[in-house]
Amino acid sequence: MSFQDQSQQYLEEGYGLGRGYASSLRLNVQHHLLQKLIGYNIHPEVRTKGGLPRTPKIADVGTGTAQWLIDVADEVPSAQLDGFDISSDQFPCKAWLPHQITLDKLDITKPVPSSLQGKYDLVHVQLFLCVVKKDGPDAILKELSKMLKPGGFLQWVEYDPASFKVVSPDPTLKQSSSEKHVEIIRGPNGVVTRWPSELSKHFQAVGLELVASDSYPLRTELYAPFMQCHLGAAEEVSFTAMKNDAPNSQGPLFRELLRDTYRECQSGVTMAESPVVVVGRKPTLY
Repeated sequence: MSFQDQSQQYLEEGYGLGRGYASSLRLNVQHHLLQKLIGYNIHPEVRTKGGLPRTPKIADVGTGTAQWLIDVADEVPSAQLDGFDISSDQFPCKAWLPHQITLDKLDITKPVPSSLQGKYDLVHVQLFLCVVKKDGPDAILKELSKMLKPGGFLQWVEYDPASFKVVSPDPTLKQSSSEKHVEIIRGPNGVVTRWPSELSKHFQAVGLELVASDSYPLRTELYAPFMQCHLGAAEEVSFTAMKNDAPNSQGPLFRELLRDTYRECQSGVTMAESPVVVVGRKPTLY
């Protein structure tokens, strides 16, 4: 198996990212970059399609550092806001959170407890690319759907590896490391991870009514910070999910590739992409 094939395995082998302060900083930056790109925390179509009740119950699954909930607390101060994650390691101190935010542990890859079923007007998910297994998001979607009230909304924000491509202001600039890095993160074993491109179909397959399916190409001023976040995440993976027992083992070799990629990025070579947002609605009971 080649070094590149070995590196691609982290997209198949579960959550390989870190949970320390550097990882938390990266998550916070990713959230704010995505918000700057798409322009909202709650998709405008949620309000167009009847909106949320006056005192909505909103859940953020895979909440991490709870930044999305903190933003939503400002926008919807009357909401009950519940954040869930498989690990509490990145939760902010409760004393510093808005009073309506509660954080708890939940593994969404397992059956949702009955206490959370049919509870929420809106469930939000963001950046599950390293959580969804190679068989696709349907199993997770079914559990997320269980959390919704009839008529409730599910909003999923995701990177789309099929949209990743190397761009350069000058075709003569070296970009071989960037091309190799993009090949790795697009999908394992040379097969592009396509479920984010087809997420709207997966929503419909589990019985959700499609409300919105949007793609957001990066503006050029966001190329560098998005690429830096990807490099930071990849470096985390190199320490947590790769072998680091020798200078020529997988982790050190992958980090050398990342350093070369960053040098190319400084010259202007970077990655363009188009994150996606899909919103679905649980059918109303009649």
